[in-house]
Amino acid sequence: MCGRYVIVSSVEVIEKKFQVKAPELPLKMIPNYNLGPGSYGPVITSENPKELQFFQFGLTPSWAKKKMYLFNARSEGDGNKENDPNYTGGKGIISKPSFRKPIRSQRCLIIADAFIEGSTKEGLDRPFVVYLKQRRPFALAGIYDKWVDPATGEIVNSFAIITTTPNTLLQKIPHHRSP
Repeated sequence: MCGRYVIVSSVEVIEKKFQVKAPELPLKMIPNYNLGPGSYGPVITSENPKELQFFQFGLTPSWAKKKMYLFNARSEGDGNKENDPNYTGGKGIISKPSFRKPIRSQRCLIIADAFIEGSTKEGLDRPFVVYLKQRRPFALAGIYDKWVDPATGEIVNSFAIITTTPNTLLQKIPHHRSP
């Protein structure tokens, strides 16, 4: 699962690389060497592709009664329970209640410099930092949603990383998912 990632590139580097503009906010979210659920990270949404925004990692669906932190959205949904790296079946994400609306109309790029994975046996007790040698920052595929806290009226924009079967590199760790 991709439940932690790293973002250390400056806002200026992200703006230049992705041709976006960041809002004039206190940007205390960068750098983050261990960004996990509940933290804020930079995203570029399909709705505002020229703006760098900061959303909470861990999707809370718009219809939820309380805050949730769904940090991975499995592209195959429940179709690959065995985590077979050669799975070629359907993309069940489109039928999952939490993801069916966002996958169709609320997609985003999640800006990262690396992501953190553990092996299937040791988990994050012995983590691996995975990054691209020549391309940093890069983008992970994601979905986002807007949730309104019924108690306070606070609007929370949140996102999840779309995951799929592992590529050959992640199979070597070994890990059963890949962003």
